[in-house]
Amino acid sequence: MVTTGFDLLQSFDPRIQPYLECLLQDNSKITLTGDFLEITNPFSGVLTSVRKNETKYDRFKLRIPYANQVLTWEIIFDVTNVKEPPDIIFDADDDNFHPPMERINSLVCWDWRNKESLAALISELLELYKEYQLERVGQNKTLQRHFTSLMSQNVEAMQIIVNRAERGLGTVNVVAKLDVDFSELPPYLIQENPGVDMAALHVCFPYPESTNIQSQLYLSPAVENAFGGSGSLRIPVFQPGILLGEYFLNMKQLLKKQIKVISEGLEKRKDYIAAFLAHFGRSVLEYDAQHFSKIVLLLEWNDFFFTFTAELPLYFPVEHPTFILKSVYHYQNRQPYFERYTDFPYSPRWSGMEMARRASAFILDQIRSFQRASVNNSDK
Repeated sequence: MVTTGFDLLQSFDPRIQPYLECLLQDNSKITLTGDFLEITNPFSGVLTSVRKNETKYDRFKLRIPYANQVLTWEIIFDVTNVKEPPDIIFDADDDNFHPPMERINSLVCWDWRNKESLAALISELLELYKEYQLERVGQNKTLQRHFTSLMSQNVEAMQIIVNRAERGLGTVNVVAKLDVDFSELPPYLIQENPGVDMAALHVCFPYPESTNIQSQLYLSPAVENAFGGSGSLRIPVFQPGILLGEYFLNMKQLLKKQIKVISEGLEKRKDYIAAFLAHFGRSVLEYDAQHFSKIVLLLEWNDFFFTFTAELPLYFPVEHPTFILKSVYHYQNRQPYFERYTDFPYSPRWSGMEMARRASAFILDQIRSFQRASVNNSDK
């Protein structure tokens, strides 16, 4: 049984429900990759009431996305003594994890009236779990060098799991939050995806001495959309000889550069549209005044009326615009006849006015052949 819905929460004892609701509502402080916590296998530690013929759960397993793996901790409340904190049973693979009770403030000072108490307890335990895993890193000199370099970068948040192998240490997974300021991204790119703007790096060592180290970048939906989709940002390969801290720093610099390119791209698109407005004046039919990604002109050549559209990509001017000529008279497959152009003289170093003049020259160069094509290829 795996579910975290409203119906399941209603099946828990009313005194425990607030803890669970708070835990599930905002897990951004617990998970680093946007994955959700899951409550599974709920059960009760008390006998079913014969008179009421109902059972209210007070125990469950909590599945925690952690370091690109899943921890399963059993949370045991006692409804006969609700003022006491829950007992927690960790994964069987973590039988050497014995967190010091005196260091867990949310446990020592358990406030049963505060609905955030359970979430605070889980967060503290995960910090101690990270320390436990970092101690295991110290068993291997190669891993020790990698993580010493990573810790020198003042990582804001990190998760790590050093798995066991038949002999010694096995696969190592680490997820580290990339502390990057996303506030410079154009607001329209992120406003449709509410939530925390986040980036996290996952690195996997198949075994401690492996040179085939794999990496993956996690972006929140808003940031991924702002970057143009999941496939638009290619991250560098983790090269042999580089340390984890160096790679982490390289990824931060890559994101910062990407943010700068997108932010400057918006200003460049504004300049481009402004130049077209100045150059073509009353011929402007419409333009995108929010994203500045498109402008449409209504033009005439030898009594032949047509529209010219310039589409500007997210990474303009690094990526060149697309031009579209469309006839107002002719149809093909019941749609206005048009031709799309991507191969024409272009330089990202041109000013907006120079691009407008070049577009005008392009139109004059293409319009004769376009008119002929629109006549010959239109629906008969």
